[in-house]
Amino acid sequence: MDGWSMDDERWRTYEVPDDTAPIPAAVPPRPDRAPSAHAPAAPQPQPAPEPAPERYAAAPTARYAAPVRTNPLAIASLVLAFFFTALSIVFGHVALGQIRRTGERGRGLALAGLWISYLSLAAVAATIAVVWTMVATAQNNATSTALEGAYGRGGGSAYTAPTPYSYGGSSQQRYSTTAPTGGEGVYAGPLPASPSAPAAGPGSVPLPASSVPVTRADRAYCQNRGVLLWLAQSATYRGALCYIDGSPTMISMSSDVGGNVSLPAQRTLTSFSATAKDGTVYTYSSSTVSIVTPAKAFSEPTTVWQPGTSSQLAAPGDLGLATPISYPACDGSAIVVYGTAWHDATNATEVQKLLDAHPGSSYLRTDLTCRDFRGPSTDNSGGAYVYAVYSTAPTPDSACRQVAGTGLYGRLLSNTREPGDNVLACG
Repeated sequence: MDGWSMDDERWRTYEVPDDTAPIPAAVPPRPDRAPSAHAPAAPQPQPAPEPAPERYAAAPTARYAAPVRTNPLAIASLVLAFFFTALSIVFGHVALGQIRRTGERGRGLALAGLWISYLSLAAVAATIAVVWTMVATAQNNATSTALEGAYGRGGGSAYTAPTPYSYGGSSQQRYSTTAPTGGEGVYAGPLPASPSAPAAGPGSVPLPASSVPVTRADRAYCQNRGVLLWLAQSATYRGALCYIDGSPTMISMSSDVGGNVSLPAQRTLTSFSATAKDGTVYTYSSSTVSIVTPAKAFSEPTTVWQPGTSSQLAAPGDLGLATPISYPACDGSAIVVYGTAWHDATNATEVQKLLDAHPGSSYLRTDLTCRDFRGPSTDNSGGAYVYAVYSTAPTPDSACRQVAGTGLYGRLLSNTREPGDNVLACG
């Protein structure tokens, strides 16, 4: 292709470039030549761009976290622990679960409420167990209550071991009930010789006339209420067949619990017996003493089998002191008790000391006096007889004035009260 060359101002022949060939880079203008009027204008220098204004980061905005609240159930658990233990435990466990989920405060409060509540429950359970034990013990001895002071007050000696005991002026050895056979509590050992057992029995004794002299044995074994017809005793039980208010009456005493029962009696030539309202049958014979309840049977060999007129019963319980034993009337009179003694080996010495310390006083044996005194028992004297030194008072009020501030105590002499229910209520 021909054309005018602007560079050298003449015609030149140009090759038509292939459209597909790359376009060559532009040839820079020659500095020795003036630019053609048809040449494009040289680019004008551009002013330097103004620097961009400096940007400043915005100050961070302070952000405050909301305070974490204390779980209300945790607070309630701690408060209720002192008033409502069960609800406190429920609230405490629920609060711990909520705190784990929500992150609330109060875990320590909930734990404190739970600890206090559980400790309170443990204390209540222990108290109930103690009270239950005390009630069970009291029920086992419901027939009587121990004579106050029978644990050493007034110079009494502590019981140590069973020894031969003094009874009716003669000494009889306690017989053991070890190695029973044939049933619960049934003695199977050899029978001791019956002391001076007469050929006849209670059924051969004629009933007394309307007026008969009252002996010391009558007063001791029949509670100052009648005449003694017959007396039987084993190691644990004593039965007196008395004639009271015109009919034979059995007064039975146990040295295990110290109580006594009075029941209408039936007599044969060789035995006498009585039946209680609960079905318990008491039978005293020349060979055995047996107690049969609806639940079990118990028997022991007879160690004493005497008519009421026996010389061996002339002075029951007497210690051979210058002051004889007394059998006070059971008429509701008041007495002041100075002290007690219940050790076989030292009873005489201890009683004499108390008599010397309180001139004009007397002594009695609790199983040979009014019904409201408790006899020997395993829990208050180890089964030994209990002696008490006392003096009578004109009225219960005067007895209360005597015992005020002294550590002594007053009693009533009565056959209408239960054993142990004879303590003077001195305000």
